[in-house]
Formats: sequence, C-alpha cells, structure tokens
Amino acid sequence: MSRIKKRGLDYFPISTDFIHDRIVRRIMKKEGDAAVTVLVQAFCSIYSNEGYYVMAGELFYDDLADNLYREDSDYVRRVIALAVEYGLFDSALFQEYGLLTSADIQRQFLFATKRRNASLIDTRYCLLSSNELAPSTPDGKESSKPVLKDAEEKECSKDENAAVIPINATFSPENNENMHFGTHSIAQHSIAQNIEEEKEENFPKERMAVNDTKTTKVSSKRKEWTLEEIALLQPPRDGMNRNFDGLIYNLGLYSIPPAEQYAIVCKSNFGVIGHPVWNGFYELRNCHGKIRLPGRYLLSLCQK
Repeated sequence: MSRIKKRGLDYFPISTDFIHDRIVRRIMKKEGDAAVTVLVQAFCSIYSNEGYYVMAGELFYDDLADNLYREDSDYVRRVIALAVEYGLFDSALFQEYGLLTSADIQRQFLFATKRRNASLIDTRYCLLSSNELAPSTPDGKESSKPVLKDAEEKECSKDENAAVIPINATFSPENNENMHFGTHSIAQHSIAQNIEEEKEENFPKERMAVNDTKTTKVSSKRKEWTLEEIALLQPPRDGMNRNFDGLIYNLGLYSIPPAEQYAIVCKSNFGVIGHPVWNGFYELRNCHGKIRLPGRYLLSLCQK
C-alpha cells in the first residue's frame, strides 16, 4: 500500500532576532525564560502537523507542558494567550476556532510547499490575499493549480477535466493506486530528461566543421535556469537520506544564481546527507560575508 505523505514540513526557518523580538521579550518579562521554549514548541507543532495551523486544545497544552521541567499546562496556556493578545498569532481565528496561525506562517507554508502538486489552505482559516494565493509557473505566469480549498469540498469531481482534492489530503501520483509508473518514478524520468537536455543545450555555442570544400557552422543555445525551475526539481527516489528542501532553502539565502544552484543540486546528489556542501553552508553562516562568491565556493567543495 502506498505511503501517504505527511502534510506538514520537515523544518521551518526562524529569525536570528527571534529572542530579541519585542513581542517575545514582553512575554518573557511576564512569564519568564521558559516562555521561549513554549513559543518554539508551538511553531514546531504548527509546521510539523498541518503545516500552517494547530488546534490549541487541552492535549496541545498538555503536550507542550510535558517538555518543561517546572511548568504545567496552565503556564503554557498563559504564554499562548499572551502570544495571541500581542499579535504573534491571529486572535480572530483563535477565538472562533481555537487554532494558532498567522499570515506569516501561511506565507511560509506556501513557499515551502510550492514544489508539491497541491498546497491547500482551508478557506475558513486563510489570512492571505488572492494575489498571495495565486501560484506561478516557471515562466512567471499565474497557474491554475488551486492553493485555496473550501471546507465543504470532500469528494472528487466527476468532471473529467477537473479534480477536487480533500482538505486533509495531498495529491501525488505516488498516492494513486490506480496509476502505474513502471520501474522508474516520474521524478527519476524528469531528472534523466533534464540531464539529456543539459547535454544537448550545453553544446558549444558555435562549432566550425572545416573540410576541403566548405565550412559548416553549427549553433546551439545554453539553457537559462530560473529559480522557479530549480524549485520544481524533484530528488530521485533511490532510498538515500536527503534534505532537498533544506538545500533549496539555504541556496536561496545567499543569492546564488540559478545556473550555479542547479549545478550544486546535481553535484550534491540533491542534498544527500553528509555531502561537503552542508559543511559549506556552515562556513558561509560563520564567515560574516567574507566569502564573496558563495556559489563558486560551494561548487569547489563539490569537486572534492
């Protein structure tokens, strides 16, 4: 039986100034240092489960309190209430549905899941504008892929040209038991196709074939990669331990050109764990801007 992919994220970014944020400092001033642990746990629960919200019920408070040495669930409840009051989470949705979310959390969820076949947000909980919800294709145009989902739509449409996906499901060819893909997955096929195209398009721009009677000029154009195309790449399903999402996120932090990003993706085997590129990210974070060409630096590590 096919494994159902989880809806949440494997990781989420946190600002280096998080602990110095005015809201966080105000909560700490009232409830103590342990409040930071409660807030980080709350964000982990949001991103790891549904991906953009979490229901704040009795079990939620108890689970967070279990990770604290001296505080109980009442303490957790007070910290979360202050976070809602100060605007760290949306107060209207908390009062109406008892859930924790925010516009920034939902933006991060859509950004982190833009490579998925479907990234849905329940209309009851959505805090984003229509422009922010409109997905884009690699050429910069808006796509028809839905990112907003009505709560009432729970069955697939019978129209052969439309497909309605339930709120709590993630559409993926891997999860459709009625489809057959042979020995290679679609991801592997697309990667192989990209490699073949790369070989063809990286042909020298101009090549002269000279013989006794005539000169033949052959021209070819190198592929120009875009950030959107990089984000749509899929790692091969060969059982290797990877963190491809983390690789793409870290590449985006250092304004590395798309062509260099693609080369780093390929040479690091799509972010395989233990590759020297991960140590390279660590050095970039600690060099304080001394490495002027981060893309070239990471590529040099891939050659070792």
